[in-house]
Amino acid sequence: MDSPRVQVLALKNTPTPWRRLWGTGLTTSLGLVIGLLLGHLEWGIWAFMGGFTSLYVQKQPYRTRAITLALVGMGLAASMALGALSAVWWEMALALGFVSAASTYLTGSFDVPLPAGFMFVLVACISAALPLHPPGIVGVRVLCVLGGASLAWLVGMSDWLWDRRGPTSAPVKGAFTALSHYVAAIGGGKAKAREFHAAQAVALAHRVALSSNDRRIRAMAVQAEKIFRAAVALSSDIQRPLDPKWAHVLAIVAAHITKPLDSRPGLPLFPDRHCHTVGRFIETVEETLRVAQSEEVPQTRPALYRPTVKERLARGLDQDSMILPAVLRIGIATATAVALARLLGITHPFWTPLTAAAVLQGVSTVVITQRTIQRAIGTTLGLALTALLLLLHPIPILTAVLVVVLQLSMLFFIAKNYGISVIFITTMALVIIYAGTHTAVAPMIFARFIDTLIGGAWGLLAAFLLWGQASSARLPVAMARSLRRAGHLFQAVLKGSSPKQIIRLRTACLDSLLALRHLYVTSLGELPHPPANTPALFSVERLGYLVMAVCDAPRALDALLADDVGPVFNQLADRVEDRSDAEVRIPALPRFPAIEDQLWETAEALDALPERREKSS
Repeated sequence: MDSPRVQVLALKNTPTPWRRLWGTGLTTSLGLVIGLLLGHLEWGIWAFMGGFTSLYVQKQPYRTRAITLALVGMGLAASMALGALSAVWWEMALALGFVSAASTYLTGSFDVPLPAGFMFVLVACISAALPLHPPGIVGVRVLCVLGGASLAWLVGMSDWLWDRRGPTSAPVKGAFTALSHYVAAIGGGKAKAREFHAAQAVALAHRVALSSNDRRIRAMAVQAEKIFRAAVALSSDIQRPLDPKWAHVLAIVAAHITKPLDSRPGLPLFPDRHCHTVGRFIETVEETLRVAQSEEVPQTRPALYRPTVKERLARGLDQDSMILPAVLRIGIATATAVALARLLGITHPFWTPLTAAAVLQGVSTVVITQRTIQRAIGTTLGLALTALLLLLHPIPILTAVLVVVLQLSMLFFIAKNYGISVIFITTMALVIIYAGTHTAVAPMIFARFIDTLIGGAWGLLAAFLLWGQASSARLPVAMARSLRRAGHLFQAVLKGSSPKQIIRLRTACLDSLLALRHLYVTSLGELPHPPANTPALFSVERLGYLVMAVCDAPRALDALLADDVGPVFNQLADRVEDRSDAEVRIPALPRFPAIEDQLWETAEALDALPERREKSS
């Protein structure tokens, strides 16, 4: 692993978001041009902030995208209004604290990727810095933001004119690509990591496909989920790498998500074809090829369940969710940053909470520490760039060009190096503020530098003091939840529960396994480092995937076995949470040897947890 200093300075090898770049550039340029033509550059700049809506264009069905972008636009307008209504410092503290907490909660509950809730905080903070005169100006700004958001909505939906399947086909293509990599890794050292990435990609593809009315997309997403489970089952019996042609076949399918496969690729021979898991894998691939070749795809039953809006919102408030501590942390830190700035005599304290909110976008204390350093360096360079540009006294049209160039530069670098992107975020925000206030340049630059140091330090302090080890603390609960959900699913399969019930339980099991891995990765970046529980966690994860793999297995039902094996999962979960030291008695599972072996391995791994070793000694 690279040192923190190297990670702060390194450029990540991430793909350039060209769709986001041209969409945002077009949207914001249109808003600024309209403002210039009307003789009010400030209107164009406020519309420019509504154009931030373009940053939330994702690969999702157009119906879902339309709703998402409309809600984002209204959220940005509300942020502009709340920031502008902060006449005194305590109103600003409440307003900015609310905006940061609410935006973090909503974007977290609906899995909105970066920039997540930060743009709402940015708009609110910029709004708080603008003057409240002449009368009615707040309403004008809100209308301009809504106008810019409307332009962003039109540009964001324009893909429909030439690529009606694109947003939904890309995640399904990504799922088959991830499955190809996973199959290629079976029997090797990278299988565990590839298994997780495949599970993640399949879950995303299914979630997107369930929002689509395209039968072909939905059917291919279902086949991706079936192949994943068949591959997991196969990996429990095969200890050597598979023929590379299997991965190649799945890569071919990935290239034919939206159009029928012209010719069926030949499948390689399997020496163990009569093995149950091998036969199931071959049959699933053959079924997938038949679907891929079909011109007319029949309606298919989904393999996973899509949660409702109410369920997503409730998930964000779950005490075991990482969303809740993130919401409380950023809300408290942002609000108290305003109070701290006021206490230190800062007249316009908007930049201090903005900096605190920016560094708290990290997922762990290590990442937040790196972001604080990057924020300090990037802001310092951004302030220097701002001073250079504003001392040239740019005319309105040049100001408009500047903010577009700065925004596109920020977008280009934000996924490659946060520190470099901060240079352009800082300059863009200050150019916007200067255009609306025409304040003196030198005092503004110096004040923002001091604000950055205070806000960065305050955000870093909040990261350590407010739920600094939230992920580590939740790992045992997440492991126990994964075990219990796997047990519920296994019992439902053995008892022959309805397909609808099994789909719900399967989805719950997969969600808990993905959440478990996310918590584990996040916990690695927490300071001080938590005790090592990696073997136990990976054993629980593997057990969950194996249970998912038996869902379609043509095995005889066995209600008595279900009653015997169900309590085992609960006993293991109690052991994780240190609620019980009772001996776990694992029954014989002759029809499910891989699950029986994994149950024993999981029990042994849980006994080896550091806290249990200390207790036993």
